[in-house]
Amino acid sequence: MDLRPELLAPAYSAEGVSAAVQSGADAVYLSFSTGEKRAPYDLTEDELGRAAEFCRVRGVKVYVCLDFEPNDDAIPLALENGRRAARMGVDALIAGDMGLIWALRRAIPSMPIHAAESLGIHDPDGVRLCAAMGVTRVAVARELSRERLREICESSPIEIEYPVHGPMCPAYAGTCKLESPDGAPAGPCQRQCLRDFPAGIKEKHPLAMRDMCLVDRLEELSEMKVSALRIDGRDRRPEYAAAVTGVYSRALGTGRAPSEEDRELLRGAFPSDGFSEGYFAAGDFGDMLGAPGEEPRGDTPFNLAVRKNYLNHEFQRVKVTFEAELRLEKPFTLSVTDDRGNTVSAAGASPSLAFHTETTPAMLRTELFNTGGTPYSCDGVTCSIEKGIYLDPKEVGPVRDRLLRELTLRRTGFEPRAEEATPELPAVPSPTETPVLTVSVLKCAQLSDGLLALAPPVVYLPLEEAVSGDKRLEGFLDSRDISVCPRLPAVITSAQLGRVTELLLKARQLGITQVAVGDPGHIVYARKLGFEVRGDTALRVKNSGTLAVLLGLGLKSAALAEDLTSARVRSIKKYLDTELVVYGRMPLMSTAGCLIRARTGVCSCDSFLGFPDSNGFLCPVTRGFDCGNTLWSAGKLHLLRRAKEYMTAGLWGVRLAFTTENAKECVGVCERYLDMGTFEPVSTTYGKF
Repeated sequence: MDLRPELLAPAYSAEGVSAAVQSGADAVYLSFSTGEKRAPYDLTEDELGRAAEFCRVRGVKVYVCLDFEPNDDAIPLALENGRRAARMGVDALIAGDMGLIWALRRAIPSMPIHAAESLGIHDPDGVRLCAAMGVTRVAVARELSRERLREICESSPIEIEYPVHGPMCPAYAGTCKLESPDGAPAGPCQRQCLRDFPAGIKEKHPLAMRDMCLVDRLEELSEMKVSALRIDGRDRRPEYAAAVTGVYSRALGTGRAPSEEDRELLRGAFPSDGFSEGYFAAGDFGDMLGAPGEEPRGDTPFNLAVRKNYLNHEFQRVKVTFEAELRLEKPFTLSVTDDRGNTVSAAGASPSLAFHTETTPAMLRTELFNTGGTPYSCDGVTCSIEKGIYLDPKEVGPVRDRLLRELTLRRTGFEPRAEEATPELPAVPSPTETPVLTVSVLKCAQLSDGLLALAPPVVYLPLEEAVSGDKRLEGFLDSRDISVCPRLPAVITSAQLGRVTELLLKARQLGITQVAVGDPGHIVYARKLGFEVRGDTALRVKNSGTLAVLLGLGLKSAALAEDLTSARVRSIKKYLDTELVVYGRMPLMSTAGCLIRARTGVCSCDSFLGFPDSNGFLCPVTRGFDCGNTLWSAGKLHLLRRAKEYMTAGLWGVRLAFTTENAKECVGVCERYLDMGTFEPVSTTYGKF
């Protein structure tokens, strides 16, 4: 049994496909779209067709990335792109949204679906949830330690994919919205974390991270039975993919550590201030940070040397066997069989009596092993040669080449996948009741008797604050009209699991019966402990399908993503109680460690003013669980003047999300939204609403 994991490489251009395949990739992932708003890295339909055929001949799998966070309007296009990709023979589709996964499983039932890293799967429960949805592979988040990854692999019923090389992000997977001033994603990551943040601390690039490099951990990852090792770098040149893929392919193939020459290739592919083994080695968060590197551009000596290799070289990856029969004065016959059982036969010239030299098996093997310039390597020759006959070796080569061309045509074929009609979600009557007003705070210090008197039906706050014993919380816990709903940490590591469970049991003793989660795996975890579950904004709900999935998972309510327009909020079918944030700063990223301590050596995130955005306005930083950080937008979402639109959108609730406000300001904003006061917040925005 081959325990070698699949090596997965980026191929975001026609040249990128060749670069990855000819450097030893077992599979490539790429992006494809037929829509009007195609990204620069999206392959056209014609390019995808050629890439799929090129890879299929060479035994390389092709995975197509679809829209990771589609709204209801984008689902039909994503499904059409998926269908077209399936008709070209791709091997799997990659999706990062539960609603899109639900739709794909019904539209193309036999197509394997891979869950993208942006879905934010961090634990075994999340993997099992994906498996129950019909996903065949999960790209787990890179924030996993080796212990957590091993635990997931040991219990997973489906394939696990893990990144081994490429850019790292300071944010937890799926939480970064830094690329947009208003906190709304502007498409795929633009690496805004690499820009200069003049924040009054030593480092000019406090959010920049070193590239991940796990080339010395391949044996350990193979032993864990990780199914696929992914090289990241969508925004990098084909030469980068070729150089890095080649190094990892050779290391996996030989089972030995890379040579110094290969290590120099890795350093040359993206020169920076060094690599990091990231969260896998469970190192200090500060060790992962570093000055941004710069990729070689243009016709540098490095790029020219790498490009020459993959443009002029055919990686002989497909093993074939030949069978030859030579009889006097009869056309010699030759057949070739590949790894898929395809067999092609042909006849050539007739051998004659040997006067000086007779044809031997060794002579025949010499010709048949010469498959250079093709994707095939000869793995064996079976000969049946009559004694005393001779065949000119020059007669063998043309027949061999003709057979290999015919074999190539055979290998381009594939079994078409069955398609079903576009799945339609059932209609659901929109609620007509006035939405309730809920409140979210970060600290018990933001609670007050004034807020208690306003009696918001749900008060969200971090789990550790909910069980802190703060006196200001007592009235809220005792109120029959208010549900205190702790928010679970964005990620719960193996080391934190025991402590979080202990805090949740303490919450139960206080009479708390529900929690808010932003990680798919936490839905299963919280329900196991007997809590009702509310979906938080970190679940990134943007379409009706996701709400339908969450309803099936038994959620009590779900908050929509913050970057939806008014029309899209209205069009989403509210299969369960649906909530919208109408006031507050929007989270730009959540991190596993303290950004301030990592750069200054001192944890001062409770008093740090923040990082300036592209307009010079400060984005506050707040402390999270175990001193992780959340970076917030400079402007506050404030939709009160659009109240008529959200009040009639069929929502169960609208949320006021307080971050840096004091207790008095919290009351003032609540009274303003209840039409009981005149307080007007400053630095506000409509976001995308």
